[in-house]
Amino acid sequence: MRVHEFTVHSNIDRFELIQISNLASRFISQIVLSYVDKDEHEHIIDVKSLLGMIFQPIMPGTRLRLSAKGKDELEALEAMLEQFNKYNNK
Repeated sequence: MRVHEFTVHSNIDRFELIQISNLASRFISQIVLSYVDKDEHEHIIDVKSLLGMIFQPIMPGTRLRLSAKGKDELEALEAMLEQFNKYNNK
């Protein structure tokens, strides 16, 4: 399993979350995003799930944990991080 943690610096809109989810669906590995919100509730999201991604409010300042597990986990994690960084640094 590969894991990377990072902080969201800007709003990631629904279109961008859909793009991330579509990219994730190209990989065999399980890709999961998790975070704890301001009310201390833990959220665990299957990144390949469009609905799961677009209905989760990920606010600036949120610390995310992205993990990938499977045959292509390294490639999946690298691609997901690249995509998140693209939208996170706008």
